[in-house]
Formats: sequence, structure tokens, C-alpha cells
Amino acid sequence: MARALRRTGRVTVRLGLAPCQYATGREAEVARRTGLFEEVLDPGSCLRLGLGLGSLRVDGVVHLGGDLWYAVRFGRRARCPVFAYAERTLIASRHRAFVWIGTPTEGVARKLVALGVPEGKVEAVGELRVDALADGLPPEEGNDSAERDRLLLLLPGSRPSLVRDLAPLMARIGELVRRAYRDVEVAMAASPFLPPGFLEGLLADRGIRILPEEERLRTYRRAALALTIPGTSSLELAYLHTPMLVWLPLYDPARLPLEGLVEWVGRIPLVGRALKATAVRGYFRTPRLVALPNRLAGERIVEEVVGDAPPEAVARRVVDLLRDDARRARMHQALRARFWGAPGAADRVARRIVEAIA
Repeated sequence: MARALRRTGRVTVRLGLAPCQYATGREAEVARRTGLFEEVLDPGSCLRLGLGLGSLRVDGVVHLGGDLWYAVRFGRRARCPVFAYAERTLIASRHRAFVWIGTPTEGVARKLVALGVPEGKVEAVGELRVDALADGLPPEEGNDSAERDRLLLLLPGSRPSLVRDLAPLMARIGELVRRAYRDVEVAMAASPFLPPGFLEGLLADRGIRILPEEERLRTYRRAALALTIPGTSSLELAYLHTPMLVWLPLYDPARLPLEGLVEWVGRIPLVGRALKATAVRGYFRTPRLVALPNRLAGERIVEEVVGDAPPEAVARRVVDLLRDDARRARMHQALRARFWGAPGAADRVARRIVEAIA
């Protein structure tokens, strides 16, 4: 989005990182390294501005995720138009604060109109993730084929507190898979939000190749199968049509970052963790889709493992999928049918913003 706004040549861009339970704490550092932003405001700075502390001089505010309160509050403080790119319908209850709302699909746009958002305020512009992936992959890497390398890609996430546990478990799964299915390469991708050298320190002498950041998306594209956890990586894989097994281990459910009241209950001293763990285990007693691609599609497209499955059980599922070319081909085709789009959403959003404020 920042690249698209800068391409117009008519605006400068500041980034505000609102407080978020899914954050790693390194977002501001990673954002500053891109060189795209005039200024990067960390979560503490955003909170202070939202509370009315400090000056805020901007010509427009664009909500791209997180708590709507920040965008609404900043718009009121700066007396400027507020725009949004919304993937869900939660914005309907606060739509009056926004002059324009872009959505990834016509379906989301229709739902917002049905919930009372004026039709002229909503526009389906496409999926911003497609633009992000296109920016990260050179044109020669853009081909899409079910034919892939014999590569198992391990993705343990981006939050150090969870990766510290999951990366060794995934490495163990990789070792078991190679014993049972020797004709496979195993590699692990490090999130750009992990501290430098973090995975290398965890996996010393484990024999797992760790991919540098510049190879990450290329490897997403060519992997025969990815083992990942629920979250953004699963959606990136979905838009690259990569077959995957999404694993949600529940060894310590109190550590799962969640939306809503249960997350804050979990932070109550002494009893919070136990209450949150009980709530999470109760929630998953009923079978549910956890992978974001499955939840968005409303059906099971990619494979899932939820619960206390040990590495040996997960490794068996991985081996079964690696040996089942037909199943992975069906997964690839189902992802291709549901998750697709051409780049251009960011430019469409940027055009609307610049027309209104420049």
C-alpha cells in the first residue's frame, strides 16, 4: 500500500502500528528498514496519540487492520477523511466515520451494504496480498503449476515466544519425515519479524536448512507441501496455491494470541492463564476450521491437525500427503479456484485516497 501511495508522487506516508496481541514487537524495526515511510509510529506512540497526547497533523488516515478505534480517533483529531480496507464486516457498525471502504471481494462489499453501509461508500478493489506477493516475486517466478519440487517447507511463525517451542518440534517432524521418505528436502523459513540468528540458535546441529528472507516467497512457490500454523503465512501460501498442512498444537493453550475478551481475561494475574486455557480447550471440543484459507472458503480445502498431536503423529500425516500426489494436486486446484487475483488493488486504493486528499 505504501509503495502504491508513493508511486502517485503526491503524498508522503507515515505508518502507525496500533497495539496488537498478534504483534512480535519488531514490526517498527522491520518497517523502518523498507525506507517507504516518512515516519513509523510504534504501538506506544499510537496509543498516546489516540489518547490525545501529542500533535497529529495528517491529511488522511487509512485503516488497514487492527482496532478501528485508532483510525476513527486519528481522523477526528486531525479533522481529516478516514479510509479503510476491510476484509470483514465489523466495520459496518462504525462506517459513518469512514468516507470510503475498499474490500477484497464483491462478497464482502455486498455484506457491508446489507448491513447498512451506503452502496456508494463501498468498493471491491481486490486482494492487497496479491500485490504484496507480486512485489516479492520477480516476473519469472510468477508461474503457477501443480508440479513442484520434493520440498517440505516448515513455517513455525513469527512470535519468538512461540517459535522457541515450535521450531524444535517442527525440526523433529522434519527429521522423522526424512527417515520415512528419503526423497524429500526439508527447509525452514524464518519470519522477517524474528530477531536475526534466532532460528539458527534454536536449531544448531539439527540439519535443517534455514532459508534467507530473499528466498522465502520463491520457496513458498515451489514447495511440494508446507507445514505451517494458522495465520498470515497460511494465506500467503493459499494465494500461491501451495498445498499445506496447518498445525495448531494445544500443549499450552493459554499462550495462543486471541481476539476478544478471552485474551484480556488471560492476562489477569494468577488465574488468567488457567481461565484462558480452559476457555480454549472448551472452544475446540467442537470441531472447527482453524486454517485461515479454510475459514475464508467456508470449507476444508487444506489439511488441519488440531490438539495435542505429538510430532510422530504429525510426521505421519506429512508423509502421507507427500506420497499422495493426487491429494496435493486437488488441494492446489481448490486453492487456485478460490484464492486468485491480479495485482492492482493497492493502486486502486491509492487512487481513491489521493483523489480525496491531494
